[in-house]
Amino acid sequence: MRQAGRVTISASDTRAALSRIQARRRTVEDRLTHVQARLTDVRVARHEWTDEEHDPEGFALTFEWQQAEGARSQYELDLHALDAAEARLAEGRYGLCEACGGPIPDAQLEIRPERATCVTCIDQS
Repeated sequence: MRQAGRVTISASDTRAALSRIQARRRTVEDRLTHVQARLTDVRVARHEWTDEEHDPEGFALTFEWQQAEGARSQYELDLHALDAAEARLAEGRYGLCEACGGPIPDAQLEIRPERATCVTCIDQS
């Protein structure tokens, strides 16, 4: 049951929500592990050359570095969002939009369990 500022959900729904959050966390952690390995490979490759401007591999390595670093940053943000989702679940605010206080549809939470804003508010921003 959803109330102003709080959501009362059954124990089984709480377990299901927590399970979705944990599954998403495992996915993000796996992706983060892979991207960190890519960054390590690029670091090793970058030490093998000194003239980025004239080396034909320089641009490719720089591009790879930027992409991997961007992905790493996003995955870390995703992990923080999952931490916040667990906190909202414990506080009884999971499933409520942080912007308007309205309910976030269950289907949206199943797709992105860390979602903190409803589609309407996202579209308006």
